[in-house]
Amino acid sequence: MLDKINNKLSLLTIVVGIILLFDMGTIVSNIYVSPILEGYGLPDIFIYLKTSIFLFIFIVLMLWQNKSDFELNKSSLRIMIYLGFFTIIAYFFSLFMYKYVLLYDTAEIIRNNILYGNPNLVFDFSAMNYKTLSYITTIFGGFNSEAILFVEALIFQMFLFKSKDYVLADEKKHQYDVFLYDMYIYILFIVLAIIAFLSINLFTFRYDELGSIEMGISILGFIIVASGIIPAYNLYQSRSQSVTKSFFKGTYKLLFTLVCISLVTFIGLFILNIVFLDLNRGSYRIVSTFIGVIVSIVLAVKIYLKMSLDNK
Repeated sequence: MLDKINNKLSLLTIVVGIILLFDMGTIVSNIYVSPILEGYGLPDIFIYLKTSIFLFIFIVLMLWQNKSDFELNKSSLRIMIYLGFFTIIAYFFSLFMYKYVLLYDTAEIIRNNILYGNPNLVFDFSAMNYKTLSYITTIFGGFNSEAILFVEALIFQMFLFKSKDYVLADEKKHQYDVFLYDMYIYILFIVLAIIAFLSINLFTFRYDELGSIEMGISILGFIIVASGIIPAYNLYQSRSQSVTKSFFKGTYKLLFTLVCISLVTFIGLFILNIVFLDLNRGSYRIVSTFIGVIVSIVLAVKIYLKMSLDNK
């Protein structure tokens, strides 16, 4: 477990709180300030995921600092920092790609519908382009512009490097039996991450209500599953070493929590894809989400069995 005396995470908590305020400002801006475009773009969905993830990190950090009985191990903290860092990167990428698509569509409208199109519709298409460009300029000057996201990523990268040196509380180390380490847990996490990635609707940039819900859940599922790969690998690599009980038990608890969340997301995605099937909008994702449900159940059972055998 992390030593609460020698590890002051106040600065990290403040940074996460500021990012959270920026995210909330972006949501308010999207609702009340930015021009409303047709459908939902990927950044419109991702900002809610980013806000939820940073709210979770903020709550955990506040609990750890203010509750004496709330423990946090080093691997869990590093996973949260990784989660925040890659969420910023993913949001940055979604914003960049969405702006590119909007600018490309605007250029196509100018060429095909204004320069070479019906002159009577020039005003209508110009108004459409103005709304799109106003949306883009609003984002450029918003709380989550690329410049601000770049600074956020740099700061989180700094905390990521610093997290290697966090001081652990003195704990007795144990040599756990080899059968308590399962290589297939690590492999299944990789498989589940691939399935989660394939469950994302990668071929669309604008979504309706159901599509935006599906996209949000699928991205969340992928982020959650991908976050478990590194701790699963680190746990398996420690099979021949003496480790603390907090590391062993805490890592398994973390993995079990991640798998349970991923199971819920895959079930939700499977239900959504059944709805899409009824609406004649079915896709291959109904298969990938069903496989994801099965793999999540298998993984959850494996982790639970290993946890139940711990006798240290």
